Amino acid sequence: MSGLTITPNSRNALTVKDQLTLLALPANKRVRILKTLGRFERAKARKRISSQSSVNGHKFAARADGRKAKMLKKMARRLEPYVKSANRLELKHQSPQTGRVAAFQQQGGIEKYTAKQAKKRNGVPDYQGPCTRRQAKALARAGYKTRKGKGNRYRRATITEIMDKMTLGQAGLVLRTLRNSKAESSWDIQVSPRPFLGDTSANVQTELAKLLRQTRG
Repeated sequence: MSGLTITPNSRNALTVKDQLTLLALPANKRVRILKTLGRFERAKARKRISSQSSVNGHKFAARADGRKAKMLKKMARRLEPYVKSANRLELKHQSPQTGRVAAFQQQGGIEKYTAKQAKKRNGVPDYQGPCTRRQAKALARAGYKTRKGKGNRYRRATITEIMDKMTLGQAGLVLRTLRNSKAESSWDIQVSPRPFLGDTSANVQTELAKLLRQTRG
């Protein structure tokens, strides 16, 4: 959540009286209320990561590489509420590096990935092992053909046929040939936005109104 500002308008859950009450509180009490609100929003962010859902309730966009492992697991760690000038709340990561990664995941963008990173992450591929379904689908889309019967006629190969006949190394070589491309040392990956931080203005104002009522007793 980049910040919290409170202004009287008909869409806010805070009444003008509530807002005046908040502004009339001593600075230390406003800080305490806003930090409590920040911890509430932090808990919601952690729940979103646990359920793999974004602020709008939709599931996180799937990984570009098709893996099913949970995403953003470390993004909830060391997330702390900070209050500026006793009237502005921010949820920020204590680690600047984690904060940069979190912001990138929140907003999405282009990430450059290298062959060295892939090797470190996945290890050296078994080029003699069977080709992956992803490779087979890519070959089928690229128009890879197999011999039809015993003659010289060809037809499009099915994904199952490709997986049965090709090794991982062969599939990669044939795919590059069909695409007329070379093995790349780096490539760009489009990272979809996965907004797990933040909240609607109505939700924030409603929670703040509850905290004010508790303060008044």
